Amino acid sequence: MPTNQGAPFPAVVDSLSHDGRGVARVEGKVWFVDGALPGETAIVRPTKTRRSFSSGRVDKIIVRSKNRVQAPCQYFGTCGGCVLQHLEHSAQLDFKRRILLDALGKAGVGPVEVTNLIGTTPWGYRRKARLSVRLVPKKGGILVGFNERNSKRVTPLAECLVIDASVNFVLATLPSLLQGMSTPDRFPQIEIAVGDNATALVFQHLEPLTTGDTYRLEQFARKNNLLVYSQSSGSGPVEAIFPHEPVLLNYALPEFSVSIGFSPIDFIQVNGLVNQALVGMVIDWLDIGATDSVLDLFCGLGNFSIPAARWAKRVLGVDENPNLISRAHDNAHQNGISNAGFECRDLFSKDLAKWDPGQFSTVILDPPRSGALEVLNLIKGSVKPRILAYISCDPATLARDAGTLTKSGTYRLVKLGLADMFPHTAHVESVALFHRCEDTVG
Repeated sequence: MPTNQGAPFPAVVDSLSHDGRGVARVEGKVWFVDGALPGETAIVRPTKTRRSFSSGRVDKIIVRSKNRVQAPCQYFGTCGGCVLQHLEHSAQLDFKRRILLDALGKAGVGPVEVTNLIGTTPWGYRRKARLSVRLVPKKGGILVGFNERNSKRVTPLAECLVIDASVNFVLATLPSLLQGMSTPDRFPQIEIAVGDNATALVFQHLEPLTTGDTYRLEQFARKNNLLVYSQSSGSGPVEAIFPHEPVLLNYALPEFSVSIGFSPIDFIQVNGLVNQALVGMVIDWLDIGATDSVLDLFCGLGNFSIPAARWAKRVLGVDENPNLISRAHDNAHQNGISNAGFECRDLFSKDLAKWDPGQFSTVILDPPRSGALEVLNLIKGSVKPRILAYISCDPATLARDAGTLTKSGTYRLVKLGLADMFPHTAHVESVALFHRCEDTVG
């Protein structure tokens, strides 16, 4: 590190970290540099120094990467919603592929290559998001947007190039809407949910709404053709403001003639087109037939369960969230599916070993970022499927869990796919297909 501890200094960037920062090594120390790309020489301004590594940001590019592009968003570099807009999109995919393969390699899984890549337009794709709201008088009043990177400060957004057009259309009007509320500083978040049939905004509030507040939100909903809800305390049930009996949001999986209904606070995959392709790929890889029984763990609304039921003998979906399980039951009924059942169960429980779900030829796992380590012993022990698809939103936990499956000699990794669910971010969504070793499937 330079003698003058806080002064800018030149550095050569050789790679990207898992969160999209440039990595440089200066005088034996690792630096993580916001805004820098591999192959670049940059003047780095230190922002945080530690004993083992330090952080900085680009002050000036001296040697430019061939993959650098001009980020089209006026907020890029401040807003924390995107971190890779300055990297050409195909190079973003190469970066995500490397992150995935490096994680598996470090866990001793492989060698394996990415055989399938799912991608679509990198703009206007977000159908689910949470916008932060802050009252900051020094900055003009109410700010609505995503948090700044590594900060609780809010980047005020008049537009967002990655969010669905129906929401982007009203972004600039949200601050004035909230400024006119009785307690404008008591609205911490606005949750966005976009279905194929409607767009919903959920206004979280920490104080009861007045009659005037409700009227203001209702007029906003009417004017912009939106469904508007309120949610007290930021965690309670949602209440419809307009219309009073709103339609249930839904999204289609046309390959399977399926429509999935969801409430504005239910979990759905952020990118609708990528999700359609992802479900299609997983069902195709599993090659489900009329004699197959499918166990879908972390099933949510039935995103995989219900399409799988079109081909399988029977399907059991399991999730710990009772609201999602109830919705999955309804979705199966609405789609005319009678061979799919759903069960509420904590898949992280220490008592999971006592559960005997029965025998299944096929397992689908779509866990949260923490992975599915707790259920793997159950899968290897009593369930013993011949084939298993693991949908992952975190390469590190996928690698850990893949190692648990393969190092015991019970399963082998046979296919690996990458889904560009969050373009311009460092988020890596992937799919791994495992076959039981004593079988010769595929």
